[in-house]
Amino acid sequence: MDELETLPISRAQFQKLDIFKNVAFESLAGYLLGCKTITVEPGTLLIDPNQPKRRLLILLDGLLQVVMKSQGGSFSDNILPGHCAGEMSIFDNVKPSAQVFAKEKSTLLVIDAGTALAMLNASHDLCLNFLQLLSSRLRNNNKVVCEEEYHIRCIEENAKADSLTGLHNRRWLEEMYTRELKRSNEGDFHLSAFMLDIDHFKNINDTFGHIAGDQVLIAIAKCITNCLRPSDMPVRYGGEEFTVFLPNTTSENAKIIAERLRSCVEKMQIALSSGEVISVTVSVGFTERQQGDTVESIIKRADDALYYAKESGRNRVCLNLGEDSMFLF
Repeated sequence: MDELETLPISRAQFQKLDIFKNVAFESLAGYLLGCKTITVEPGTLLIDPNQPKRRLLILLDGLLQVVMKSQGGSFSDNILPGHCAGEMSIFDNVKPSAQVFAKEKSTLLVIDAGTALAMLNASHDLCLNFLQLLSSRLRNNNKVVCEEEYHIRCIEENAKADSLTGLHNRRWLEEMYTRELKRSNEGDFHLSAFMLDIDHFKNINDTFGHIAGDQVLIAIAKCITNCLRPSDMPVRYGGEEFTVFLPNTTSENAKIIAERLRSCVEKMQIALSSGEVISVTVSVGFTERQQGDTVESIIKRADDALYYAKESGRNRVCLNLGEDSMFLF
């Protein structure tokens, strides 16, 4: 019997496989004599990190799925005919890092680790093919990692934004206000803080409904953004309350900004989805950073000023300089 007739794959099959592109059939035919082909059913586990068996699997027909699990989740990819699995454990002589399943009924050429290394030593072109394969997979993995990092960043940013108003939320405040206050304390920079509350907001919800209340919150948030500078840091603090950090801002300049904001809201005509148009007002309390302030202490002073403004008739601006020094404007 002709020796070639005992090979697990024919010359025609060999030449169709991407992994053997530009490789002379005769240069590897002797190595293939000790190899075999297998046909497996869908779901068959072919490579398992828990049962390491170093071998190269070349897919002749069908579809394989690679599944890698880690503490951060799982990643999966497909292996198409002409490509292989198991090569990494052969190259670096460690157990496989991923599971490989037959996704469809599949036919594979099975090459043991020793034979695979001998074939690589015998064929320069085969080495180049493996390098191209590994380079392609590395490039694809880098793309997946970059896309995953992008999605993670998007999720993190969304988790720090108020879904209704688009302003930052308390979670963002804890991180960024702490950072900004530390910078201001260390450099002895001016920093002012606002607390702002919509006057009689409960009456709006009771009279026009919560959807109308949401529309008012959105309008106020837009007004806040329009009245502030790009460097200012507005946050929806909760309910109808908002807070703002104003870096490099003295209390004198903060007063001008607070009054501009109060006046902007007072002049607004908010069209509700019901067709009605309403007006609202806000009260603003503000203060300037003092040496040794924490985020909690500076917001507390601004909140005390807000309370004083509301107790003094609402639609007012109040400055708190500490030690019960309140000034209404």
